[in-house]
Amino acid sequence: MINLEKIGQKITELRKKKNLKQNELADILFVTHQAVSKWENGKSLPSIDVMYEMTKLFDISIDYLLEETEIRENDYETKFRLFPRDSVIRQFLMQKDLDEKIEEIFYLLSKGERKRIIDMIISGKVMISPKSIWHMMSKDERTYLLGVILSNKMDFNLSTIRFRLTDTEANLVRTRIQEGVYRYRLP
Repeated sequence: MINLEKIGQKITELRKKKNLKQNELADILFVTHQAVSKWENGKSLPSIDVMYEMTKLFDISIDYLLEETEIRENDYETKFRLFPRDSVIRQFLMQKDLDEKIEEIFYLLSKGERKRIIDMIISGKVMISPKSIWHMMSKDERTYLLGVILSNKMDFNLSTIRFRLTDTEANLVRTRIQEGVYRYRLP
């Protein structure tokens, strides 16, 4: 369980060690002084982005701030409850080995968030293989991604997921191959 009071006490101590007033800390972090007051009084938590800025300002780790709390690294349900969703997603996407970790978060994402991730995969902004998320995508998401792949707007060899394709999807791929539109072959 997150102990907001302990985190607030740490923020207060760190602020005072730097000889900062609440409004000065707020200005540095681009938040309101009311937000700082709420943190210090154990009423709320700063976002992950703000905590990251605090780590640089106070030369500490996020672990230090959250010490004696029980948020596991892959506990995205709790993170989504406590922090802004965009911050949690952004922090997730900054990790390495996203293909191995995407299952920890993908099922918790809203339809719009999932679409954003899929678009980032298509554009190459995140390094996640369609193979890693194919089994978690809805029919509409698969149709969308398949359409992009078959129009050669994304280089991906569908033979790597041939056993995961529905009959309808496999028939569409075969048709595109026969038409000469899609360059890979399904064995």
